[in-house]
Amino acid sequence: MKTKLLVLVFLITIGLQAQTTHDLIWERGFESPEADLTIDVGDTVRWTWTDDLPHTVENNTGSTETFNSGVLTGLGQTYSYTFTVEGTNPYFCGIHGANNMSGVITVQQGLSVDEFNDVSVKLTPNPVHSKLTIKLPQSLTNGSLKVIDLTGKVVLNNTIVNSGNAIDINVSDIKSGMYLVRLEFNDNAITKRLIIQ
Repeated sequence: MKTKLLVLVFLITIGLQAQTTHDLIWERGFESPEADLTIDVGDTVRWTWTDDLPHTVENNTGSTETFNSGVLTGLGQTYSYTFTVEGTNPYFCGIHGANNMSGVITVQQGLSVDEFNDVSVKLTPNPVHSKLTIKLPQSLTNGSLKVIDLTGKVVLNNTIVNSGNAIDINVSDIKSGMYLVRLEFNDNAITKRLIIQ
């Protein structure tokens, strides 16, 4: 009887700690912000091909984890990857390039994923030339902003004081290219992709 009870408790515990699978479509032109996710360590992302073109899903320079689907062709094909390390994982299609198919998977330990799904952080315009406007919910107050190039180098580091209004950041001194914007508030962080023209 004790053995059966212990097995039942063990199975219930595993069920309560079950990780989440996040589904993304994968087709030409699919990119940020729809392709960006913040997930918990141990969660899986599943990309589903929604056109009949060949694509890859592969980590980009500066990614914490290394993953690559190889070339898959055909409507309905899928590729899944389980993220096991905290960090930022820019990814793209190796066939169509980072400017046509790309996103960022941010992996964090012990988050309530629902909390991050409810957080609405907007970077506008994106692509940007000189002035980036960041709209944050009022629940995110004091924090920091880092603009990071794809080699992992921090090219801009600012303190943020959110009074519930939009925050403007001058990015005119940063050379053109794709970057990651990392916003950190206490123990929480959100990463978004940014293109500077």
